[in-house]
Amino acid sequence: MITCILASLTGAVVMPNSVMAAEALDNTAQRDYAIPVGRLGDALAQFAAASGVPLSFDPQMLSGLSSKGLQGRYSVRAGFSRLLAGSGYELVAGNGGYSLRRIAAEGGPVTLPPLTVSTASLKQGTAEEGYRVSNISGIGLWGERSLRDTPYSISVVPSDLIENINAQNMGQIFKMNPLTQEPMIQNFTGTPHVTIRGFPTLNPIYDGIPMAGVNGSAVSVIEIDRVEILSGTSGFLYGGGRVGGAINYVTKSPTDVPLRRLTFGNYGGTQFYGHADISGKFDNRGRFGYRANLLYQGGDTAIGEPVDQKVANVVLDWHVTDTLYADIKYTYNDYSKEAIQPFYYMTERISIDTSKRYSPKWTSNDIESHKAYTSLRWDPTKYFTLRSAFFYQDTRMRVNQISLNQQVDRTFIPVRISNSPWEKHENYGGYIYLDTRFSTFAVDHKLTLGYSSTLYDYFVRGNGPVSRSGTSLSLDELKNLPEPDWGASFGNEPLSSVWVDRYDNVLIGDAITFNDQWSAMVGLNYATTANKRGGFYGDSSYEKSALTPSVSLLYKPIEEVTTYVSYMEALEKGTIVGNTYANRGTVFPPLVSKQYEVGLKYDISPNLLLSTALFRIEKANQYSDLATPIPSYVQDGLQVHNGVELVLTGKITDNLTIMGGSTLMDIGVEKSNNPALEGKKPTNAASRMGKIYAEYALPWVPGLSLTGGIYYTGERYADAANTDKIPSYTLYDIGARYTTRVLDKALTVRLNVINLTGKDYWQNDYTLGTPRTVAFSISTMF
Repeated sequence: MITCILASLTGAVVMPNSVMAAEALDNTAQRDYAIPVGRLGDALAQFAAASGVPLSFDPQMLSGLSSKGLQGRYSVRAGFSRLLAGSGYELVAGNGGYSLRRIAAEGGPVTLPPLTVSTASLKQGTAEEGYRVSNISGIGLWGERSLRDTPYSISVVPSDLIENINAQNMGQIFKMNPLTQEPMIQNFTGTPHVTIRGFPTLNPIYDGIPMAGVNGSAVSVIEIDRVEILSGTSGFLYGGGRVGGAINYVTKSPTDVPLRRLTFGNYGGTQFYGHADISGKFDNRGRFGYRANLLYQGGDTAIGEPVDQKVANVVLDWHVTDTLYADIKYTYNDYSKEAIQPFYYMTERISIDTSKRYSPKWTSNDIESHKAYTSLRWDPTKYFTLRSAFFYQDTRMRVNQISLNQQVDRTFIPVRISNSPWEKHENYGGYIYLDTRFSTFAVDHKLTLGYSSTLYDYFVRGNGPVSRSGTSLSLDELKNLPEPDWGASFGNEPLSSVWVDRYDNVLIGDAITFNDQWSAMVGLNYATTANKRGGFYGDSSYEKSALTPSVSLLYKPIEEVTTYVSYMEALEKGTIVGNTYANRGTVFPPLVSKQYEVGLKYDISPNLLLSTALFRIEKANQYSDLATPIPSYVQDGLQVHNGVELVLTGKITDNLTIMGGSTLMDIGVEKSNNPALEGKKPTNAASRMGKIYAEYALPWVPGLSLTGGIYYTGERYADAANTDKIPSYTLYDIGARYTTRVLDKALTVRLNVINLTGKDYWQNDYTLGTPRTVAFSISTMF
């Protein structure tokens, strides 16, 4: 057994001896608590950390027990009594702290064996819980919060689900999620381009740090603990961009309980892989933790694209004191793929067989990434918390890609054969936040002050990509196309910076609790967006700032239900007007988009959450006024997206788990430089989606679960005039999972068939969909 003290996540100082522990428990003073509905073990650990009571217990002994949470003002003893009511357990003192004792019907009470539980390492979203997550790791400056009591539309994809569907990349996850459109499968940047609420969401977020650029921000599924999908405008939270939503990749941390797991499998075709996940503590007190994830993948995809990938992810953490925590994370990712599918620019939207490979093997996509992250959290008192983090990523990348133009006779011309010599992409990011907790009369506040900044620097050789063109050919002839001569100087020029993006945010936010039912979250972000260009982009610079507010009001009519209304703004870079316009050189102010949202979240049971939201997003436009003889470039008009979302996640019954929902939108351009485009729908935005993933544990075959999903994406348009319609499509997945024990070690076997019917479809206007793919894996502890 590991024996150490609960790490405080809310500013509580852990009591060093039994006298002080007893004083904490017997303190009759009341304070406000907001412990969410969920597992009983999670609730007890969070309450103990918040109240400053050292508590030790074995979480396995509480497996299957749920808690209704704790909302309102309680003394420490009353809070424990409320949480343990009806559980069959009671609190007992001993060894300078407290443990749990089972209340037996006969033979007297039974004391549970001690095992330290850290709220930071309590895993949520397991398959046994129906992938239901109670808390989010943090959202912007707000920090860790109850998912139900966060006034934004959020869906969380935990690592258990990522593993159980044999996801090779995050594209499979976004295909399944009812809030996101399936992104293109090409891996040029290492991170999917996700569309949320009809808007592209390009720049990712890592462990709460927003990135200024998507290029070079490579991510591997083996380093991910969960993916937090925010649907909706997030300018106040993360600064510039992200009008439709934000994707936060939360990476793995060391576990309190030793973990030794090996997984061997196949992602489809001959793509065999091996993955090791090892974690634990270096010392008996549990102060120093480690985790390592290693992956090797090699072979051909289901359509014969050679893939080679090596990933190493190493994490170290240190509980310096009971109130000071620090960690450092490093990830190396080396990815290579040949014969990558071409881009298609269609004059007639026809169906193309996705089960074939069309590109020659010399087309390729290569990424080599080094990523480092460090964070620190200090809780000097229960009134103050200091949080900070820093991120750096250095990525080398090259792409050799064919773009095809369709001809009238349905042949294709390789209008652009582009080869990028090794480029360099650097991403920097960081934040520092100070939380203060205080009360004004009967109103509680958590006031947060902070600063975040992120920078992206793009380096190319010479004038960047080199392009060639070809002659008309059929798709079947394309794979025999010889590689062009790229010239003697190709790849030999020195690297130079040609594009720099920077976002700075000065933030203040106040989470206000009026009483058990009413609360509010208000804040301001003084956001700055800057850009500097050089080289073949031309020399120019841009820097503008704006104040973006956010206001949310929450109301809980009953304990299990939270309703909210919210308003938020998003900032985007304005344009530096080019030389072809009468107002050339004009630097436009930032574009400010606005979002209005009304939502409801309902804990139907501890492991089943229903979320729904109504929203309206107004995005400003920029366009040419087409004036003669010389047009001007203007900032005017709106693109409006109205919609409703519904998501249901968790266990319907003890045996049935679902993750599903739908998005319905009315989207259109309200003003444009071309009146014929007014009322048209924006490109690559599906106004209807409906998706459901389900698992059923067969009661008559212990350990065996059947899995499957149905995913519908509505029609979209590839052009602004809405003449090129991308057809709707429905995909079907099936699978099975079997868990047992062999030689007293846990063993899990997984089988998944992706795109069961082999549906030919378009992921977006120029990329084909995923072919039928069979993936399987075997995981075992050692």
